[in-house]
Amino acid sequence: VRLGSLATEIARTLRELVDNARMNVVTTLLRCVGTLENQLGNLPRFSLGAGVEDLRGIARGRLGVVVSAGPSLRRNIEELARPGVRDRCVIIATQTTLKPLLATGIAPHYVTALDYHEISRRFYEGIDPRAIEDTELVIDSKVNPVVPEAWPGRVRCIPSSEIDGILGSHARGGTAFPPCATVAHLCHALARHMGCDPVALIGQDLGFTDGLYYAPGNAIHDVWNPEFGDFNTIETMEWERIVRHRGMLSTREDVHGRRIFTDVQMLTYLRRFETVFLEDERQGLRVIDATEGGVRKSRTELATLAETIEAEANPDTSPIALPQATDPGIDAAI
Repeated sequence: VRLGSLATEIARTLRELVDNARMNVVTTLLRCVGTLENQLGNLPRFSLGAGVEDLRGIARGRLGVVVSAGPSLRRNIEELARPGVRDRCVIIATQTTLKPLLATGIAPHYVTALDYHEISRRFYEGIDPRAIEDTELVIDSKVNPVVPEAWPGRVRCIPSSEIDGILGSHARGGTAFPPCATVAHLCHALARHMGCDPVALIGQDLGFTDGLYYAPGNAIHDVWNPEFGDFNTIETMEWERIVRHRGMLSTREDVHGRRIFTDVQMLTYLRRFETVFLEDERQGLRVIDATEGGVRKSRTELATLAETIEAEANPDTSPIALPQATDPGIDAAI
């Protein structure tokens, strides 16, 4: 009674905390064996391949753009294809956005991967090696080994305390990245490792913008393609995927002040991001939510991608020179 109108909000927050805790515990218990198997499978590459230490601080004070596969990506992806933009900022993409980016004429500087399942191979099928000559894959030790095997270009490995523990005195070492729940978290961590500031997020909806699950051109649409017809569209299948888990859905406010659906998993990722953004804020670092859709994220600045590029990577900005990974003989050794 004393709480009055706050009681409903406190109850919702408590339920969200419990849901987040349950999601983290269940994920850890379900994935621990598969994670260890993947790490053992990646041992040769992590012991012999290229790392990321030479990237530390290489883009200090420059704009980093983290590209994720949320539905709103369609609204601003073409901004990255404008002449000269790629030269003046660092584009770090999740593996799910690689094909949509390439289709738009954008070769990201880095693509990140940490997914445990071998289905992730699908994200790299049919990619022309010439299209990613200036793109490098950055992997977490938890990623399924089929991912770096399927990648037709250069690979880098982030530091892994687990791998170091297995290799002992033969470990490469290096400052470990913070734990990353998703490839988007890994993208942000890599951008900060490189010294990027500000970091702009696009396609990071963490909700079902326009009642959709993915951005157009995603690899999952290729998987669904045989099922499409006059009465079964992409939009229909995406909406069915959303409501299939209606028991985990909830509503939030999006960046435009409108109601948006999200779910327990995405809220867990949101809270993890907001924890990271709080630490960024304490260090005087900026995060720009240039997604132009999706849920509101605390401790971020709202701006369009066009505005962000004009302010942080306009034509007066000098190009960025990034080193290339060198791992001679790694594939042969593996």
